[in-house]
Amino acid sequence: MNLVKSSLRYPQVTLTVLLLAFVVGVHALLTMPRREDPKITIRQGLVVAYFPGATAGQVEEQVTQKLEEYLFRFAEVRKEKTFSTTRDGQVIVNVELNENVARPDEFWSKLRHELNVAKAVDLPQGVRGPLVNTDFGDTVAMLIAVESDRLDYRDLKEYLRKLEDQLRTVKGVSKIKRYGEQPEQIYLTANSEKLAQYGLKLPQVVQVLQSQNAISPTGDVKVGTADVPLHTSGYFSSEQQIASQIVGAAPTGQVIRVGDVAAVRRRYAEPTSLVRVDGRRALLLSVEMLEGNNIVEFGQAINQQLTAARPLLPPDLRVRTIVDQPEVVDESISHFIREFFLAIGSVVLVCMLLLPFSIASVAAMAIPVTVAVTFAVMSLLGIELHQVSLAALIVVLGMVVDDAIVIADNYVELLDEGLDRWQAAWRSATNLVIPVLTATLTIIASFLPMVLLTGSVGEFIRSLPITIAVALASSFVVAMLLTPILCYTFIKKGLHSAAPGHGAAEPAGNEPGSMKPVPQKPAKKKFSLLDLMQAGYDRLLTWCLRAPGLTIGFGVVSVVAGVLLYRGVKQRFFPAAERNQFVVEIWLPMGTRLETTDQAVRRVEQALRHDKRVTEVASFIGTSAPRFYYNFSPEPPAPNYGQLLVNTHTKEETNALAAELTRRVADLVPNGRPQVKLMQQGSPTKAPVEVRLIGDDLVQLKQLGARVQAIISQSRGSYLVRTDFQNDYYGLTIRLKPEASRLGFTTSSVAQTIGTGFAGAPISTWYEGDNPLGIVLRLDSAQRTGFRDLADTYLASPATGARVPLRQVADLVPEWQTGRILHRNGVRTLTVQSETTGDVLPSQLLKEIQPKIAALRLPPGYRVEYGGEIENQKTTFAQMLVALGVSMVLIFLILLFQFRNLKETLLVMASIPLSLFGALLGLVVTHNPFGFTAFLGLISLSGIVVRNAIILVDFANELIVKQGLDIPAAAAEAGKRRLRPIFLTTMAAAIGVLPMILSGSPMWSPLASVIAVGLIFSMFMSLLVIPVLFARVVKPQDKLVSVEGAADKAAAAPTPAPMATPQAL
Repeated sequence: MNLVKSSLRYPQVTLTVLLLAFVVGVHALLTMPRREDPKITIRQGLVVAYFPGATAGQVEEQVTQKLEEYLFRFAEVRKEKTFSTTRDGQVIVNVELNENVARPDEFWSKLRHELNVAKAVDLPQGVRGPLVNTDFGDTVAMLIAVESDRLDYRDLKEYLRKLEDQLRTVKGVSKIKRYGEQPEQIYLTANSEKLAQYGLKLPQVVQVLQSQNAISPTGDVKVGTADVPLHTSGYFSSEQQIASQIVGAAPTGQVIRVGDVAAVRRRYAEPTSLVRVDGRRALLLSVEMLEGNNIVEFGQAINQQLTAARPLLPPDLRVRTIVDQPEVVDESISHFIREFFLAIGSVVLVCMLLLPFSIASVAAMAIPVTVAVTFAVMSLLGIELHQVSLAALIVVLGMVVDDAIVIADNYVELLDEGLDRWQAAWRSATNLVIPVLTATLTIIASFLPMVLLTGSVGEFIRSLPITIAVALASSFVVAMLLTPILCYTFIKKGLHSAAPGHGAAEPAGNEPGSMKPVPQKPAKKKFSLLDLMQAGYDRLLTWCLRAPGLTIGFGVVSVVAGVLLYRGVKQRFFPAAERNQFVVEIWLPMGTRLETTDQAVRRVEQALRHDKRVTEVASFIGTSAPRFYYNFSPEPPAPNYGQLLVNTHTKEETNALAAELTRRVADLVPNGRPQVKLMQQGSPTKAPVEVRLIGDDLVQLKQLGARVQAIISQSRGSYLVRTDFQNDYYGLTIRLKPEASRLGFTTSSVAQTIGTGFAGAPISTWYEGDNPLGIVLRLDSAQRTGFRDLADTYLASPATGARVPLRQVADLVPEWQTGRILHRNGVRTLTVQSETTGDVLPSQLLKEIQPKIAALRLPPGYRVEYGGEIENQKTTFAQMLVALGVSMVLIFLILLFQFRNLKETLLVMASIPLSLFGALLGLVVTHNPFGFTAFLGLISLSGIVVRNAIILVDFANELIVKQGLDIPAAAAEAGKRRLRPIFLTTMAAAIGVLPMILSGSPMWSPLASVIAVGLIFSMFMSLLVIPVLFARVVKPQDKLVSVEGAADKAAAAPTPAPMATPQAL
């Protein structure tokens, strides 16, 4: 069954089916879920344990090592990417799962059960946890701030709750979280002198208050036939009630109340973190969206609810959106769609300029139908609209018209040869079905192996090869079924047909549709650009066939030049993201108080607020912003850490402001380590250049780290060089004297009393409705301001009851403490990190420092590893080389089945290296580095360029078999006769990605540059070198079997039944 003939015979059926597919595609485009970037599965989690009072070394030995040993038993855990950070009293293990873990949530649930229920790890008494935290993996859709100069945190919280209730009614809302809340507490500030005067101990006060502020089961009493439940008074209800609580009696019999020894005040807790927006106190709501929703529509619904809630809020309360992912997605999608339609216009314009209007129109009609069918299939496959899927459509746009151009060109050529329109229509597609299908499959084979990429990079790019494969398959179907119908309907004569009455065909008998050409005088040709190009190419090809050695040598030189050019091209794995946002991170020395960090953040905040390019500045002190971008990694809370999220009007202003701020931010925070960070594409890293030193001894690691730090600091292009151990800090150790035991003091009892007095002891909780207020007991601030107050703190002897100052039973020993101890893969690892200046890429800095670091003499058992961008690049490039290898094998097999000849298969594949120089020249001309998307361009180019060679070799074989031409003549004629379709399809594909190049996108411009320039260069090389190689390599004996087989087949074949000309058209 010939589907082409059937589609021509029943055009109403064909057109109806395609029309339905077009309508479904348009509906899919309008309703498909949209997002900025593809969904990335977050395979990271935190395992956190607290060991209050322990030093970093003690936590490492007694907690960290046990946790790591336990975690590494799981096959799901990726050991080489798992690292831990140990500091005084705390360990945080960053656990990363292997890329083949498809459902991370199942593993985290299992791990929580093992750690918290089964108690799988035997940890020392006093350790709290371990806790498993995976609640930071989802990207927030919107970050909404409420701010006010007048209202306090209590009022802000109340209005924030109203907003939250309003937003929860929106369909598609997932999680809503609050940031910046400051809890209220009831502080009992005790006076140590009065405690000593009344003979009271802090633990005694704690015990009384805890037992009084409680609800306990009381039972019931039977009264007659009824059971009457009994209730005790329960919780405290006011500060006055707490102050009146009796806690003891003096020797004189006087009742001692809480108010006699402590001041009772309600106030906000000492903050562990702060949030501000444009310098004003604020609270934030992060709103996440359920998967499968259209984020643009989701944002519109959220904004409608914010508008509806406005009357419920006071006039001076400002509600602002700090992160608006729906707006970002809408702008990004609109930008890509503009590029998409520009690409359509560019492709159509190329066709119009190089082909007659009717032929160009027929070829161009394939574009909207193919694109609509592609959208319909994408929707069925669950592919969302985002920058990768839309970039795939732009890349493939110039290719989807190729099949239609080739078939329309063949139709015109058949008309020029004298065939009637019906015969030319069905033969134009039928004659080319095998070579066109082969060419389509080779391009699909070059893209599709990219689905083998694993991890976040694989998930990021997976929709690109699938979308391209769907589009190319759709274009083949449309070209075979629709294009012949359009050719038959709209193209009445060939390019060089005679005037009316000339070059026509007459019936070859009584059968309808059976025509034979009538010899006529050729019409005078009209001048066209294609004719001029054809004449020049004919002369050049004739010369190349006469000088095969020079031609082949030129091809070899171009390949060698491409390899040499690769070495000179700058390399960058992933570029910065195109967003109107950036962050400023501030790290102050270990031990810095939150108030000092706040002052540093305010200085940067003030500088930014006076810049007209800035729209909002959200400041986070002691904490980090939530994940608002897919590879933004929030930092764990720390009092010496601050972060500013800065919004500008445009991405161009972001780049300029970030560069300016980088030069001056160090002056604003002279005692810290400030860093301006743009959002990055690809896998996140702490720094683009990382040198890891692995060994056992901390002192030795720090010494080696200092030497490596000096090497990097002295290299061109480095800045902000640091180590992840951070600085050592000043600590105080309380060491009990021998006589302390005689008085009954223990380490635990001393720690409890000192901790209660200085840090405060949580006694109980007072509930004000559904608002919990903690009750905290501690010493007056005037009695806990320095070392002297600590030494003078009175302790009650458990043995004698006597009260003695701490200095009599303990020595206070100042010591330098290790700031942080880091493990990677379970062993101590110090990492030296460095940023790079704008004029130096990470690969260039690494190339300079590696020989110097290699020259260092390391102690036995120590080694150096490199992380950062180079680590991600090696991992991903290794996978991409596998994908490239799979592409080559698939292309080879497809060509082998097509030609059934090893020589011709290898000859066609020779066109792939011929494109290398052009591909890299494209990067040089457009000033783009070689990175991930450029590599994708090279892989995809390998399949695209063989299309031209397939067309040449297939037609040369046809000339040899059917017309009996010798091999050199067939090679020459194939080049001359196939110049037009090759030139048209190549220029359509190259011009299709031109808008992407002109956009200057650091992400997609390299890919487009490689494809466009590589295609054009390979076209000229293929048109000249492939015919010469065919003439030199293919021998007559290679064709003998083919010619004899074809002759026998032709002799045995029955005469085909004539086909009726379809009247429905």
